[in-house]
Amino acid sequence: MPENPRTRQVQTALVWSALVLFVLALHLIPTGASVVWLAAGLTGLYAVRVLFALSPRPKSDPAYRPRVSVLVAAKNEQAVAAQLVAMLRRLDYPDFEVWIADDGSTDRTYQRLLEAGRGWQALHLVRRIPERSRPGKSAVLNELRERATGDILVVFDADARVEPDFLSRTVPLFAVSSVGALQVRKRVHNADFNFWTRGQSAEMLLDAFYQQQRAAIGGTAELRGNGQLVRAAALEAVGGWNEATVTDDLDLTLRLHLGGWQIAFASDPCVDEEGVTTWSALWRQRSRWAEGGFQRYLDYAPRLFGGAMGTTKTVDQLIFCTIQYLMPVAAVLDLLFAFQRGAAPLLTPLVLVATVFTVCGFYFGQRERGVQVGRAMLETLAGTIYFLHWFPVILVKLARTALEPKKLVWVKTAHQGEYGTADFKP
Repeated sequence: MPENPRTRQVQTALVWSALVLFVLALHLIPTGASVVWLAAGLTGLYAVRVLFALSPRPKSDPAYRPRVSVLVAAKNEQAVAAQLVAMLRRLDYPDFEVWIADDGSTDRTYQRLLEAGRGWQALHLVRRIPERSRPGKSAVLNELRERATGDILVVFDADARVEPDFLSRTVPLFAVSSVGALQVRKRVHNADFNFWTRGQSAEMLLDAFYQQQRAAIGGTAELRGNGQLVRAAALEAVGGWNEATVTDDLDLTLRLHLGGWQIAFASDPCVDEEGVTTWSALWRQRSRWAEGGFQRYLDYAPRLFGGAMGTTKTVDQLIFCTIQYLMPVAAVLDLLFAFQRGAAPLLTPLVLVATVFTVCGFYFGQRERGVQVGRAMLETLAGTIYFLHWFPVILVKLARTALEPKKLVWVKTAHQGEYGTADFKP
């Protein structure tokens, strides 16, 4: 697992250089427009396949009841610590343990965890001292993994909320031996707070729909951190969590697929989490996601694009990598070259296909959850406007990654816990 920030800096600079040369070449060669139309057509065919694939119900064996270990990495989570323990104590499953690590909190996180868990023998608290511990969320999870005894590891964020039957409904999906991990749908519980949380709610439905459809066509369903379940043997086979990444879930996603494991997705049950409520918090969170999401392609490009996952999964990752990370940069470069030459932008067909693909995903994601047509259209419009933030996030983050080496730190999302323990009724 690559660990040199300077190496990633050079790699990102090379990606920028390649994109500049590629877009410039499109403007200079006579067949540039034809190349773009061909790429747009192929992407459109793939989009249609994803949007309209029939999604089978995941196979499950209710009799499959292995031992489960719930893992939570907590840092300065005093606002939600008590409700976290209360939620976990309500889980209805015959054989499970809970490991929560307080990673050097400077508030009363540990005290509140201790008070809420008093007398509960299934709960194990680990207090990490920063000066004596490896930094980062992945390091926390690896430490808990070494202590855990479960065959299935369940990872929650500190603000997670699930129903008592969560484990009973998800763990039996691991009866299929090829399933190395499972991601459940994420839902924003404070969606009505403001525009930003409403947008995140629509985004979670978009993501859930894509996850479901990508799995249906044999593509690469992905882990999303909160509400993910991992087979301990699969995690061990790929070397545990990568401590040199800022997005442990996205990194593990690729390594599991490259290792021959399947990642399943379940729309129900879901995990509720707290959406960030300000633009500055959203920017910090999505910048981290953008950095880690792009970083994985730099780290595993030789194996990924060498066909180690098979054709379908490789194509799936290639298209989503292009739409999410490369196209925003290429579109800006295209506009600059077009302006300089006094010509029309060439990438417009590809940008339009990607935009329609996204808009349809927003709409179908709403309809999947039973939202009426009129409301679904309004939420799609609001979600699409909200989602425009991804363009500047990608541009700024990829530019900074190319210009300066990144020091690995755990930049966590602050949780407010504004609903309080008393209002939490799973």
